[in-house]
Amino acid sequence: MKYLISCAYNSKKSYFTAVNIGYLFAIVATIVVMLVFEHGQPALLYLVPGCICFVLLTAWKEGEFNLMWEFDENEFITPEADEDEGKKDK
Repeated sequence: MKYLISCAYNSKKSYFTAVNIGYLFAIVATIVVMLVFEHGQPALLYLVPGCICFVLLTAWKEGEFNLMWEFDENEFITPEADEDEGKKDK
């Protein structure tokens, strides 16, 4: 557990900051649209694109855009997990 805490504490926080700034801008956009049109708006209509855009911009700025875009989680999936899911489906 100490290892995980130290990794989290020592890692760069650029994406965390980007998501929070994107969320802030999206919430402000939601409130502005709601007040201008005097009608409630689904917040996810603005939250999802706001967060994704800021993460994409951060990845581009950090030079990690292709790494993020081409990410494949298959290497993190263990064969045991696949077998356990197969047993649960039956």
